[in-house]
Amino acid sequence: MDRHLGARAAGRARRSGARPGGDRAAACRHLDRDGEGLATSRPVWHVGIDKTQVGADEVEESARRLAEAAGTDPAGYAASVAAAGPEAFVRLITYRQSDEEGDSLVAATEEIPGAVALDATQVLGPTRTFAQPLLGTVGEVTAELVDSDPERYALGDVVGLSGLQSAFDDQLRGEPGLRVSAVDPDTGEGSELLDREGVEPEPLQVTLDTDLQELAEEVLADVGPASALVALQPSTGDVLALANGPGSEGTSTALAGQYPPGSTFKIASALALLREGLTPESTVRCEPSLVVDGYEFTNVTGYPEAALGDIPLVTAMANSCNTALIGERDRIPMEELAQAARDLGIGAVWEMPVTAFSGSVPPEEAASQTEHAASLIGQGSVLASPAAMAAVAASVAEGGPLVPRVVLDQEVPEPEGGLSTEEADGLRTMMRAVVTEGSASMLADNPGEPVLAKTGTAEFGTQDPPQTHVWMVAVQGDLAVAIFVEEGEFGSTTVGPLMDAFLTEAVG
Repeated sequence: MDRHLGARAAGRARRSGARPGGDRAAACRHLDRDGEGLATSRPVWHVGIDKTQVGADEVEESARRLAEAAGTDPAGYAASVAAAGPEAFVRLITYRQSDEEGDSLVAATEEIPGAVALDATQVLGPTRTFAQPLLGTVGEVTAELVDSDPERYALGDVVGLSGLQSAFDDQLRGEPGLRVSAVDPDTGEGSELLDREGVEPEPLQVTLDTDLQELAEEVLADVGPASALVALQPSTGDVLALANGPGSEGTSTALAGQYPPGSTFKIASALALLREGLTPESTVRCEPSLVVDGYEFTNVTGYPEAALGDIPLVTAMANSCNTALIGERDRIPMEELAQAARDLGIGAVWEMPVTAFSGSVPPEEAASQTEHAASLIGQGSVLASPAAMAAVAASVAEGGPLVPRVVLDQEVPEPEGGLSTEEADGLRTMMRAVVTEGSASMLADNPGEPVLAKTGTAEFGTQDPPQTHVWMVAVQGDLAVAIFVEEGEFGSTTVGPLMDAFLTEAVG
């Protein structure tokens, strides 16, 4: 379309511009780690009311009928249709043409006056949920964006609205070409004033493995509460899968969630004990309960009696004895616990292109005796995201902290701190015992290399008994995985089967 600038007696300037190689919706924009397309142009149905095809006296009834057929709010949609102009198409919902759930609604448009299903394309991932909070969304520019930068945006532009689509919008959109001419209004003859070539959009290659990402989403598909699965490659820090379950309702639980990690954090507490001279075979005391400053700490319900009393540290870790770790609190000042956590990547600077949380441990001056005790078992004010706990597991596998990355060849900050060979070996020994003799025994017969793991449960809320967040982290070869469910029973019973299903298929 031509845009005319300042028609004058001496002539007028005319400019036209088009994106080289087609618009954003026509091109592939995200590639997986193997260079295969992820977010590409895919056929969709835009279902809504075309007000030019229905009488004014029928439009409200049509809008209500269409919304009812779609299972959405009839009154709200009818109000939106009424507020639109007399020639407007008011979209109700968009379906992928490959999604059978949209077929009945498309068919219903044939019976509702003014209802239409427009055949269109939209930049989308392989499935509706495929890494959606990470990859982000594309759509028409908002009025707020146009107002904030009118030189860059114009109404009708297609831009990245969230996630990587927004963070790398310039790269993914390219830049339109521009031609400006001066045209004599009498003769129609003109001269070219400016001819600027556009910049081709460049695809963004992410670290995701398509097969593992689809598997991760399949594993979480039937989980009701908010949930997440993050899989990293320890040797590179690449995020191979980053899935949020349906209960997360589109939010990035995997990257941005902030939850107490429960007993998965005992990996950091165990590291602090190793630095105090203990070994996996050192004796610690596991009591049924322990009172700290008036607060009673207990072990998880069903804790085995055979693992009470004077036991090796490796046994305490395998069975996740809370009182054994809390009983050693004098050996582990908060400052040393926080340092051990940092050396496993908790609280690291990631510089992610999207919102992400690497975890936090309360400073020494903020911790009471009770807070100190709770921190040793991953509760209190200790917080982490599933991605952060996957990085902890990967750090044990790699023998030092790493910074996860979601864009291939992305430069990431150099991690601080590290583990000695003896420390890494000690943590691996204890995480292996969790599988061979403890709470992750369901992973003992998994195919492939030996699995290392740690389960976790963290209480929250005011109910009696309290609700629990449940976790598990695992390492198998060059794969580190964290799975989180916002509300469940135990890490072993709620998350264990999910981890088993993921590792079995991923390795097999």
